[in-house]
Amino acid sequence: MAHQQARRTGRVWLPAIAFTVFAVIVLARLVQVQILEHDRYAEEARSELYASDTVFARRGAILDRNGFLLAMSTDTWDLYVATRVWNDDATARSASEAIAKATGHDATYLRTLVQESGLVDVLVARDVPYDTGKALLDADVAGLVGLPNTVRVHPAGDLASSVVGIIGGENTGLTGIEAWYDDELLGTPGRVIFERDTTGSPIPYGETFTTEPVPGPDIILTIDRRMQVAAERALRQAIKEHQAISGSIVMMDPQTGEILALATQPRLSFSTLDLSDPEQVRLLRNSVVSDLYEPGSVMKVVTAAAAIDAGLVTPETTYEDTGIAFVYGVPIFNWNNGVYGEQTMEGVLQQSINTGAVFMMEKLGVAKFHEYLDAFGFGKPTYIDLSGEAAGLVRRPTDADWSPVDAAAQSFGQAISVTPIQMVSALAAAINGGRLIEPRLVKAMIAHDGTRYDLPTNVVGQPISAETSATMRQMLGSVVDPGWYHPGKPRYYTAGGKSGTANVPIDASYDDTQIVSFAGFAPVDNPRILILIKLDENADLATGTMAAGPVFAALVDEVLGYLGVQPDVEQVAAR
Repeated sequence: MAHQQARRTGRVWLPAIAFTVFAVIVLARLVQVQILEHDRYAEEARSELYASDTVFARRGAILDRNGFLLAMSTDTWDLYVATRVWNDDATARSASEAIAKATGHDATYLRTLVQESGLVDVLVARDVPYDTGKALLDADVAGLVGLPNTVRVHPAGDLASSVVGIIGGENTGLTGIEAWYDDELLGTPGRVIFERDTTGSPIPYGETFTTEPVPGPDIILTIDRRMQVAAERALRQAIKEHQAISGSIVMMDPQTGEILALATQPRLSFSTLDLSDPEQVRLLRNSVVSDLYEPGSVMKVVTAAAAIDAGLVTPETTYEDTGIAFVYGVPIFNWNNGVYGEQTMEGVLQQSINTGAVFMMEKLGVAKFHEYLDAFGFGKPTYIDLSGEAAGLVRRPTDADWSPVDAAAQSFGQAISVTPIQMVSALAAAINGGRLIEPRLVKAMIAHDGTRYDLPTNVVGQPISAETSATMRQMLGSVVDPGWYHPGKPRYYTAGGKSGTANVPIDASYDDTQIVSFAGFAPVDNPRILILIKLDENADLATGTMAAGPVFAALVDEVLGYLGVQPDVEQVAAR
């Protein structure tokens, strides 16, 4: 019997083709995953399997020049809770109550925080004291995970708080030395890499790789703790006595530019700082470097130094004071409307005569006078190691609203705005041999291995000669010891200095409020200390000589005695 041969049909090939295409796709994908993009997928797999955490380095400490601690870090714990573990109400209640008892938090708040967060791990307590956190972790509280951290403490309390500054929540500096040297203080963070399960929790006995952090170096300030205490105490007393709204005191070694004390009032308090309060936020800036003011008659020191250095006057040069000087028809009077008759340039500083300062400026000429202002560092930052420094303002002939009267006013400290640190730096150059030195607050750094690096003195200019500087020391010595009573004269040491009393400029004019100051140095022949005292808007309207002069005198006697400087024999005998 004949059989009919089956006809070939295309249907059988369709599954075969489809299977072949599928196999090719799978093979291509395998080639892509296993060969062509192996590294990428291997890295993705590792990222799923491994997690990592940053291990912060211990932040370097901040010490005064003698090694007394002003800021340091202590070990703490940041406590996290794995949310999946607290899915059971009984477990959550027991664990939250244990954490609350140790940390002082509310247990109900902790449970709500964890349950409503939506995160795998929830931060429930930051900077828990080390022993407290360690006890909780050793007790195996359900779901609790601890990460090491540090917190900043201040063994000296609020001493020098405006210099030291504060740090933020991520252990980074926000103000002061903490901010300026943040990169150094932070050190080098470490890292821990660990195997984790599908919930993100570490696998017990899984692989762990740790890179140890390198602690930041300790920073040694130029600040002397005892001198800082003296400055802050004197400033508080002066503000209270003269009813000022604020003030500052700066003590500098004029030979090196090292700041030995820097006090401001009001100042921030580490323990009560509230950054939600705008008034307290304003305290974060350091007024010695950020706030501008017209220095008044203290600027006559710079004017006299410039005129003497240019060879245009000597201390014995005379002129006739009539109590008024006309500059392009504009009258300029002495501060007390006094008339002093024939006066030497030394007498101009002793009597603080405005017209005498104008006389010296006119001898120089505006262009030369401004060259000296530039050389002394006015109108630009000093580059002290504090953030927020203002450059100052110097009105110049190139300004649209310039008037020739401006230069005359600048000669006695008006129409020019400076910061206290600019004024101190300029005065240091006037008495230290003529060297303009960059002021600084850090003396050295000590690495974690004990290696010490001392920061060098940085001389940035020579505005006047050493001979002129010596002349200025003697002239300023005659101001403090003029042959009659002067409130700024110390009991035990020779000293030189100059006061300033300037009204506060308001809307192109001046109101009745004033800023008073006294800047002086001691001893006269070999200055060891330069001090600027500044009081803002003193309600009793005492002059710089009467309000700030006695503060200077008392500080000189206290500070030089502390530094071991021998009292002046003639000064003591005269007393």
